Amino acid sequence: MERFSGWSRSPRMAVLLLLGLALLLALPTLTYPLGRDQGEFATIARGLLMGRVPYIDMWNPKPPAIFVVYAAAMALLGQTAPALRVLDFPVVLFSGLALYGIGRRIGGRAAGLWAALLLAVFYFTETFWTLTQNDGVVLVPMTAAAYAVLRIDDATGVRRGLWALAAGALCGLSVWFKYPFALFGAALAFGWLLAARPVLRDGLRLGGAFIVGGAALLLAGVLPLLLAGALPEFIRSAQVTSQYTALTFNLADFAALMSSAIGYRWNQWGLLGVLALAWPLFRRGVAWGATWRLVLLWLLAGMLIMLSQAKGYDYHWLPMLPPLALLAGDTLARLIGRIGQGRRWVVIAVALGLYAVLIAGIWPQTWDYLSEQEDAQTYAGRFVAGEFRADESLQVVDYLQARVVRGDSLYIWGFRPEVYYLSGLLPATRFIFQFPLVGSWYPPEWREENADILWAALPPYVLVLQLDYMPWVTGSHEDSNTLLQQYADLNDWLVYNYERDTQIGNFFVWRRKS
Repeated sequence: MERFSGWSRSPRMAVLLLLGLALLLALPTLTYPLGRDQGEFATIARGLLMGRVPYIDMWNPKPPAIFVVYAAAMALLGQTAPALRVLDFPVVLFSGLALYGIGRRIGGRAAGLWAALLLAVFYFTETFWTLTQNDGVVLVPMTAAAYAVLRIDDATGVRRGLWALAAGALCGLSVWFKYPFALFGAALAFGWLLAARPVLRDGLRLGGAFIVGGAALLLAGVLPLLLAGALPEFIRSAQVTSQYTALTFNLADFAALMSSAIGYRWNQWGLLGVLALAWPLFRRGVAWGATWRLVLLWLLAGMLIMLSQAKGYDYHWLPMLPPLALLAGDTLARLIGRIGQGRRWVVIAVALGLYAVLIAGIWPQTWDYLSEQEDAQTYAGRFVAGEFRADESLQVVDYLQARVVRGDSLYIWGFRPEVYYLSGLLPATRFIFQFPLVGSWYPPEWREENADILWAALPPYVLVLQLDYMPWVTGSHEDSNTLLQQYADLNDWLVYNYERDTQIGNFFVWRRKS
């Protein structure tokens, strides 16, 4: 089959060229505005750079790895939105290279090359909401861990143990991005056992190295939290997160969310799904190889990760992308091998078709802005998700920056932390969004703590959101403006100290009284 690939002479150069062109075509994604989650990560990462302690000074339900990654991007490139959007480029580059290495070992060079290109195309055609997410950045340690597992049986002697140690450490690192990613490490270990079928002594030795690597990375993350005195609050955040997840663990909500999510995901990944589903047909009569079972287990783990969060958010599907790309890449390599008859133009045509998918997913919505036919405000108006509008965020930021000094505090009652980051204003309390203060499963003393801090230090402006109905997050079918009336301490504080200044879209802007 390799002779039909069209890449057999210089596959390493080919994968760099394939990924390099994809990265070049994806450059307009640097102009994408930040959504809620990116604003959340960015606000906490900026706090890290200022010496603030996560969970104590800035509460969050997620593990800290994504905050560290965002902080590193800011330290290197500055505190802007494009500086964060850059993160998607090394994610695709390093994940794509790892995927090529995996595909080459289990399906051949052509399969690895197509898998790398498919990963790049279907990653960058995600929306502004799904890019630069926790579930995307984690693809780097995930794909690297899978590659390290395959290298165990390529190596000899001590190197086998080192690869196992590295695989375990990378799986441990993945957990620091989100707790359900532990399922990936379990699937990888079990998949290796099925594929390698080691003798008892080797299995114990290599399994021990894998466990030691994972445990070392988990402990390495605990240590700075312990030294900062944040470990109790971190554990508490993990406990309440489990109750937040359980909100949609009922048939009615789960079915409603999944039916919507599956339809949207098919629109995004339809071609990828067809190629992956066709994989058994092109492998008919050909030995799958034990290592392909590892890929299927990886895919199963990705599906369980998505289902375990019971929300079906777009970005929850991303851990399934690498194994799907491997299956689809192998299908594509075999399909071209059957119909191409060694003709290089077939390979070129398929590659150009995939790049066309990439271009169609990015350039139509960005071209007018890039060619200066529309301004930043109009361009931001293209990015909408539910009641969220990126142009409203920019208008609010412009309004605040004209009236306050960078570094002043701000309080937002709602879930719009991107305004904190874009305006350069600091959260007035450690609760940068409202849901820890409205959900019944959160500690009630947090409400009193929040109000006390606000009485002690009055920010110049307060933002209150409307129409942000998020029952799967807050446990309530009311918007933030309505929920405010049920939080007497905060509502009294607001009415006593502030007056309604203006309204910008779904933002009610309150100004401190003279």
